[in-house]
Amino acid sequence: SMAEEKAKQYVEDLGDIFHFKCYQENNPEGCHNYAEYLMMLKKDLQKASKVFETTCKEMRFNDSCLALGNMYLTGQGVEKSLQTALDLYVKSCNEGSFGACNNAGLVLQNGYETHPSDGKMAEEYFKRSCGGNFKNGCFNLSILYLQGKYGVAKDMEKALQYSLRSCELGHPWGCGNASRMLRVGDGVPIDTTYADEMLKRAKELLRQGNK
Repeated sequence: SMAEEKAKQYVEDLGDIFHFKCYQENNPEGCHNYAEYLMMLKKDLQKASKVFETTCKEMRFNDSCLALGNMYLTGQGVEKSLQTALDLYVKSCNEGSFGACNNAGLVLQNGYETHPSDGKMAEEYFKRSCGGNFKNGCFNLSILYLQGKYGVAKDMEKALQYSLRSCELGHPWGCGNASRMLRVGDGVPIDTTYADEMLKRAKELLRQGNK
């Protein structure tokens, strides 16, 4: 149909624009966009991974390091390697991507290839992520303290603190966990009024998320 042809043409034009920005103008964001275009629209994962790699390592474009890390994590377009994913996340985290700090924490917490789980290191990366106001980083940190696993001591006060922080930043399960802890006084003083507030916020966030 005419509409399909138009859509196809639009996709091709988009590719041409990103390709030009990347290879003619040497624009790192253009290269990153071109790699995303190859991945999402052309479904050429191998080529996308190569563009991400160049953009990450030679152009030092941080979002591309994170994207490449995600490809190594899942084995898309590259041979799966959690060690490589972790290296890329750490590099990206050090350059100021708080999402990458969170991802590094998750790989360390779960252990990878020949490396056992390292909760202490995971805790550090989640802290950095949370410090950058990345809600999942705060939430994952709260779960670490809530469960007291991976060599990190259970600490209900910290669990509540980081649940509340993740809730403030918009994580519904953070609000839900805080509400439960405050209602039953799980290692923290009971505060039913605050618990109700947190539950209300959790429901609001879930409603917004499902729109």
